[in-house]
Formats: sequence, C-alpha cells, structure tokens
Amino acid sequence: MQSFLGDYRNAASHRDTKILRAVNSVLNQSLQDFELIVIADGCQKTVDIISKVEDERVSCYLIPKAKIWSGEPRTAGINVAKGDYIAYLDIDDLFGTDHLKKISEGLKDFEWVWFNDIRYMPKTQQWYENPCDINILGKHGTSNVCHKRSLSVRWNHSGYAHDHYFIAQMKELYKNYTKIPGGEYYVCHIPGKYGFDQ
Repeated sequence: MQSFLGDYRNAASHRDTKILRAVNSVLNQSLQDFELIVIADGCQKTVDIISKVEDERVSCYLIPKAKIWSGEPRTAGINVAKGDYIAYLDIDDLFGTDHLKKISEGLKDFEWVWFNDIRYMPKTQQWYENPCDINILGKHGTSNVCHKRSLSVRWNHSGYAHDHYFIAQMKELYKNYTKIPGGEYYVCHIPGKYGFDQ
C-alpha cells in the first residue's frame, strides 16, 4: 500500500481516515498469514498514522516523494517485502473479508493471477462485480493482480497508465498466469464526472 495524503487532482476525500479503513480490511482477513507494507510517499503524516496501528505484521517505510503516478513507491514495497506473493491495495479502497483467501486458493502453481474488482453503481446504489480485462488500457488496475515476489518485474513507468504497463510487462515475461474468480477488492474511489467517493 502506498500513501500520499497531500492534495492532488481527483484525490479522494478524507484519506487520512480511509487509510485506517484499508488497513483494518487487511487485518480482518479470514486468511491471517500476511504482512502489510505501507510506503509513505514523502508523507510523514502517513508514518504518524500507521505508527498507531498495534500489529507486528504492519510496517511503514518513508521514502522521498515520487512524481505523481510514479511506480517508485510500489517498487519500494516489493523490495522490502518478505512474503512469497504481492497483492496491492490503494489507501481509499478496501479488501472484502475473504479477498486474500480467495487469491491464495486460486494461485496454485501460477506465477501470477488476475481477477475482477467490485465497484459501486450510484444509480442503483448497489455494489457489482466489475468485469476487468488486462488486455485493454483503462479496463484494469493495480488492484486486479497478485504476483510472486520473486518475479523480476518492477514499476518502471510513470503516468496514470503505469499499472497497465506493469501488467503488460508481466504478460510478456511470465506466461504462467490465469484469471481467478471471486476477488473481493472494493474500489471505493472512482474519479470523474460519474465518480463515487465513499
């Protein structure tokens, strides 16, 4: 999880409280064998907030501020991780209770997996499973993948589409992947004209 709590265009509101919601959604997983790494992207406020979380599985690392939409913070997280697999969580989103369990069950011998996310439909005021497509720019994101830490992939691109380039790199280098059902990643911030910020 990377965190910058300063202002930027289309930033979600109340991220200083939502980050704790995100952290708690990990701590409340049915699968409890994990480490949670928070990368404070030049953000001392993040360090101060996370320092109050009393769980030895949660750690926070302060790095120099990266350019907006840079992959450097996520690469920093991979570099300090000790677990076998990497999953991603934005500070304004959250995991459903069985998210990590379902990923773990689907991993088997694959090098990486991908899955749909869950989004909110303001018109119907309901959550729905959003069909993602890792082959189309704008139809997937960081939240839709889990990969082995040992893969030699890093976040090398900057810009809003850096997650697309990261997944394209994995598709090119590592062919042993699959889509798995039942991911429970809740996207709680969707910027834009029809945006939703819960």
